[in-house]
Amino acid sequence: MAEIVKRKSTVRKSDPKVRRVLPASVLAGLFALAVCLSAGVAAADSGNSFVGAAKCKTCHKKEGIGNQFGSWLESKHAKAYDTLATDQAREWAAEAGVDDPQNDDKCVKCHVTAHGVPAERLSKKFDKTLGVQCEACHGAGKGYRKKKIMVDRDLAVSKGLVLQSEEICVRCHNDESPAWKPDRYTLADGSKVGFDYDQAVEAIAHPVPEGYDPLGEGEAD
Repeated sequence: MAEIVKRKSTVRKSDPKVRRVLPASVLAGLFALAVCLSAGVAAADSGNSFVGAAKCKTCHKKEGIGNQFGSWLESKHAKAYDTLATDQAREWAAEAGVDDPQNDDKCVKCHVTAHGVPAERLSKKFDKTLGVQCEACHGAGKGYRKKKIMVDRDLAVSKGLVLQSEEICVRCHNDESPAWKPDRYTLADGSKVGFDYDQAVEAIAHPVPEGYDPLGEGEAD
């Protein structure tokens, strides 16, 4: 839920002295899940339609590829819409003059995938109550979701796949949120920050197992 009262930001800025390259397994997982997470904050807008996490699971629920769908289901992202119905969310909303956080732009822009996108760009079975889905981070997936496209990274990117970056995360993980804690993460030097990209991505990592052969299975719908 986006906030309302501005606080001094403690988001860690990019530092050339800090390692910015994620482990290969994490990068592979982020890419492989790409058919899936726009929390109103779509990465770069390709104009594609949003297919929803339920479509992503066609491939990404399989253990062979790492069951990224299952990892997402266990994450806070999958429960983002539901959290807006909690007592804490309603308390924060009341302080901001919001009657219903599950139906207010200030809140759902970061708790609902594809919020604000025209209805014609949502698949018939798209379910906003699934919270922050795959396409929130990886871009609307209609153009690249097919396996025959996903096995070719450059082709997938040309079709709308967005590779994850810190810039996407901090559109919602910032001091506009009433849940923001400026000391949430501890850095190597002992200092505290509200958001640290490397630690946050590791916490939701959904890698593809070593040795997985994307050409070893048939085409999925």
